[in-house]
Amino acid sequence: MNHFNHPASNDRKLIDGLITHELESMYRYACYRLGDRAEARDLIHELYLRLLRSEVGRARNPRCYLYRALSNACTQHLRGSQRREFVGVEALSSILPEELDPSDFEQEQALIERLMATLGEEQREVVRLHLHCGCTFAEVAEILEIPLPTAKSRYRYAIEHLREELHRQGLI
Repeated sequence: MNHFNHPASNDRKLIDGLITHELESMYRYACYRLGDRAEARDLIHELYLRLLRSEVGRARNPRCYLYRALSNACTQHLRGSQRREFVGVEALSSILPEELDPSDFEQEQALIERLMATLGEEQREVVRLHLHCGCTFAEVAEILEIPLPTAKSRYRYAIEHLREELHRQGLI
């Protein structure tokens, strides 16, 4: 006997359509959050299965619901693995100018993570959702359950900080 509650056909179509439309952004977001393509792919597959048993159709904004679920899944995964390495600002001095033109995903991801590690987690999350997922600031605010002005200011401060770090290290 199957104990799972199967969503209505319309909910399944909504989830399939949403995942199909957002898959590239979701994958990019998860890759930058987790630092590993295989883990990102597995996490998205697990999330899809969880969403099939959820009530996405009742969400006011299914897209925001999707990214909140993805953000929470990444956070849970990182807490469980405890292998996340945070790099201090001083690590930027080891970045070579030629690394600014990465030729593959791993180099690009390493450079971005080194820079992003200089930000607080709240600012990193706003930047990831806005840049990697293409979320508007209103969507970011809804996903993170923060006021809209807070989402905007976290983004502005993060970009200013990253620009200062790049200048300070002579990378731009």
